[in-house]
Amino acid sequence: MILGSLCLALQNVVVRVIFSESNLLGQVDWGGFIPPTLANSLLVLQMRSLLILPAVVLLSYRLYPSTTKALRQLTQPSQRRTLKLSLISSSFLYLALALLFIAIASIPAGVATVLFFMHPVITGLLSWWVFGSRPTRLRLGVTAGVLCGSILVVPSFVGSTDNAMWLGVGAALGASVAYSLQGVLAQICFRQIHPVPFTLINFSVMALLSTLSLLVIQIDVPPGQWGLLWLLSLVTAGLTLLGQLFYNIGIHLVRAASMSIVAVSNPVFTVAIAWILLQESLQLRQMVGMVLVVISIVALSQERSQPGQA
Repeated sequence: MILGSLCLALQNVVVRVIFSESNLLGQVDWGGFIPPTLANSLLVLQMRSLLILPAVVLLSYRLYPSTTKALRQLTQPSQRRTLKLSLISSSFLYLALALLFIAIASIPAGVATVLFFMHPVITGLLSWWVFGSRPTRLRLGVTAGVLCGSILVVPSFVGSTDNAMWLGVGAALGASVAYSLQGVLAQICFRQIHPVPFTLINFSVMALLSTLSLLVIQIDVPPGQWGLLWLLSLVTAGLTLLGQLFYNIGIHLVRAASMSIVAVSNPVFTVAIAWILLQESLQLRQMVGMVLVVISIVALSQERSQPGQA
């Protein structure tokens, strides 16, 4: 699971390099191949989705041979509600990743990832509303800790006219909310559908929506950058697949509590890799906020691991 978290953190850093020129290992300036615009963020998401979809299709039928049967059952009148919720959930996942890519393109990767990782707390609040899972005192304390930590992590731009920074912070927070909504909807869908065909629906919808989005949005890619852009998109797709594969292996080998704690390490790994490879640094205030967010979510994971907890 640590390897999985490292892969996903490295993916965040590669996305950052695509949009922002960085000083690699303090030796050479490299990156910033396309402007960090909304259209280009959707383009990178589409390229990654198109590259990863065939692998997801093959893995789906390998891991769950009844995938075709499960998908056909969703077309039955009794399963139409589950199909609609699956499509809505997948749409929120697409929105979450699109906003996260925009955030990583606009602000340091570590800051974007920490803000995005507010989603466990938001999911808890949504579960209270949807499923009636009343938060305990610990969950309320965790919520306060995450909010305080996130405020510390947000770059200081009081009086700033840097629109990119405002856009990045807003996109990261929006991604966190969208990811929480898709998680709650997925929990409802799992009562009727296996996670493997559900994942296939996720990636199919993301590939479709990202492609449709590009039909109405003008992209801005220098002619000589297409080859390198496809190569880096292939790297991000491979890192995503490896990350999920390592996570799935880890789920079968360790307890759920350990899995949750390691998953929360993603922001820490993202900050560390960005610091080593891209020479990105955080202020002391931001480091304190990052640690506060991680500790708060680890505490939430510990509560969920106890018998009788949701």
